[in-house]
Amino acid sequence: MARIVKEYKERKKEIMDTARVLFYQNGYANTSVNFIIETIGISKGTFYHYFKSKEDLLDNIVEKFTNEIISKLEPVVNDNSLDATTKLNELYRQASMYKVENIDLIISLSSALYDDKNLILRYKMDKIANELTIPLLSAILEQGKKEGVFKIEFPKATARIILLYGSSLGEYNAELMMSLKENPDNVEEMKKHFNIYQTSVQRILGAPEGSIEIFDEQIIDAIMEKYNES
Repeated sequence: MARIVKEYKERKKEIMDTARVLFYQNGYANTSVNFIIETIGISKGTFYHYFKSKEDLLDNIVEKFTNEIISKLEPVVNDNSLDATTKLNELYRQASMYKVENIDLIISLSSALYDDKNLILRYKMDKIANELTIPLLSAILEQGKKEGVFKIEFPKATARIILLYGSSLGEYNAELMMSLKENPDNVEEMKKHFNIYQTSVQRILGAPEGSIEIFDEQIIDAIMEKYNES
């Protein structure tokens, strides 16, 4: 049988898409490079032409997913017509809207990532997502500091703390979401957490009372409705 030759980007995407599915299904640690190449039908040399290792492949998968979200957020940060408070609120709104628009992917991700066999995958995704988001949030906080609306001394460090806090809360809320069908009251618990997070961010920034509106109940309701339909 003649060997099928594919364009560089097409082959790389094929490897990443296949590996992503296998990682979700079997766990990152349980999915070997051999299993990936056998599933696709390529040689080991072809795999290592695109990726240095399985970890390098994982980094590429996580970065691709995260960059899709980042591309939605960058225009907000770069909009010179917006003040810092508006940018911050819009940043969170855009992130929430992305989840609504890609709810099927988010549900499959949540189910896979919060399985104990995917601890490495979840850690990688959180780490890379935070590192890519910190510069965006830092820029907004720096602007808010200059405008005098955020009473902070170190914008980058503050951005990191806010994101790490959000990641921790997101992990717990994901567990609540996955058991939502058995426990419908979880949605109210999740909203409570989001409201506390919103208030906490406002206090961390020393922002004016009621100025931070990063939680939209309608968006959360939309996510929950689609999750229940799945």
